[in-house]
Amino acid sequence: MSLIEECYASGRGVLVDTIEAREEGGTISHLYCSGWEDRVCTTEDGRTLTFVAMAMDLGLPKNDNSAFQNIILGMDNVTGEVQEVVEEAKVADERFIITFRRYLAEDLTFPQERYRMTLLSREYEDDIAKLTCGFMDLLNTNGMREFLTATKAPGLKYI
Repeated sequence: MSLIEECYASGRGVLVDTIEAREEGGTISHLYCSGWEDRVCTTEDGRTLTFVAMAMDLGLPKNDNSAFQNIILGMDNVTGEVQEVVEEAKVADERFIITFRRYLAEDLTFPQERYRMTLLSREYEDDIAKLTCGFMDLLNTNGMREFLTATKAPGLKYI
């Protein structure tokens, strides 16, 4: 049984949720964590980052194979920083990538769970930013794939 499974089963241990948000191709990451104190955590690729504490709540999706694998983040937006960062990326028409990591407070050296998502929609109400992010971003997954043309696949000219 892994440490995170043991934590879920026993209710012992404190979970620390972290968010790393940035524009695709951007160099500046915006780092936030749940709770009242800033945390210094090591990511899966060996970077040591300082996450700024803020009020945060999230709704994880069901663990199934449905097409609706969205996570909903509710983040404190009293200062307007979250809205400013998100809207700046949207104005630039850039894809906004959010990496959610869950750590155990006893071991901040490696995330126990990790999700990399794309921002799908955003809402701002009172002092809360509600961000809906998706795991399956099929429109942006054409990376190193080969495009089919009529020369490579002759049957395409009849479609």
